[in-house]
Amino acid sequence: MSGLTVQVVNTLREWYVLASDSIASLLEGRLLQQPASDIWLLGRHYQQAENAPEQEDQGQQQISSWLPSYPQSFVKDFSRLIWCTYRSNYPPISPTAFTTDSGWGCMLRAGQTLLAQALQLHHFGREWEFDWRGTSEKDISRRQQYVGIVKQFFDDYSRTSLFSIHRMASLGTQLEGKDIGQWFGPYGTAAVIRELALKSNHELSIYTTTDGTVYLADICEPEFKPTLILVATMLGIDRVNPVYYPFIQASLTLPQSAGIAGGRPSSALYFAGFQGDEMIYLDPHFTRPAVAQKQDDQYTESDLASYSCTTPRRLAINRLDPCMVFGYYCGTLESLIDLRSRIDLLVDDGMQTV
Repeated sequence: MSGLTVQVVNTLREWYVLASDSIASLLEGRLLQQPASDIWLLGRHYQQAENAPEQEDQGQQQISSWLPSYPQSFVKDFSRLIWCTYRSNYPPISPTAFTTDSGWGCMLRAGQTLLAQALQLHHFGREWEFDWRGTSEKDISRRQQYVGIVKQFFDDYSRTSLFSIHRMASLGTQLEGKDIGQWFGPYGTAAVIRELALKSNHELSIYTTTDGTVYLADICEPEFKPTLILVATMLGIDRVNPVYYPFIQASLTLPQSAGIAGGRPSSALYFAGFQGDEMIYLDPHFTRPAVAQKQDDQYTESDLASYSCTTPRRLAINRLDPCMVFGYYCGTLESLIDLRSRIDLLVDDGMQTV
């Protein structure tokens, strides 16, 4: 697709998503009653009243009544999430002629986004903000690390593109028997991420489970290594069983949370937080041109701008698809033990966990 065509398609999709979500919210009586509850994003809490932007005039107030407003600290953190989306104009995925994953790669992109947040937690902790143009040693180091993380998801067979759509789709033919161009589910996505990490001797260990059971001995032996735990599960039939709503949201308040790769039916999304009964997400269904390879120190902020999003989107929790992957990053053995303790507390409180 040409650049203009891609821009038009992305704009139309954005209008469609905003319109469909707004209509659904209006029908449910939520659009004109914006939740006053606070916000959570990957283990961090934001007070709704914090740094609320002031409206300049009555007209602006009328417009803002239809649109959610967020604390500035939340928007800054959200915009630093790494956003993996459909891409186009990349080298063909061998042995096919596919040069875009538009229409079939959304769950793989949601999985990439989850893994990208885990890598940010691994390198930066929860304080991942930095000044791209900064000259301090901290800013320079973080900029280099950030570029290194993003390049792992570039769309080619380069040595540094460890989790490219090319490698994920190709491995899916071996592990899942899927033809390149077929849609992946959460289980297959988690399996592909694990196998690619193993093949590359990645800095993160990937532990996957499909029955909700995590064996700590398997993670700790022969010795503990920073680990991303992927829990692939199905929490209902057509929709999520409401008994799981509290746990879905509670999991995003945990300091180990790397987010959830899930979505609405037949449309994968990445969930990073929530406000009230609405989930906050990144949408992979926007097609961007593939980013070209070059030396790490040659990338500018604008080169990688398409890997960030400044517009949080929300989806009512009762509209979630029941198939999803929960991600938890444990950088130390103490963090793993703490995660176990926090999950046990949720169970003790009577919460239905996965």
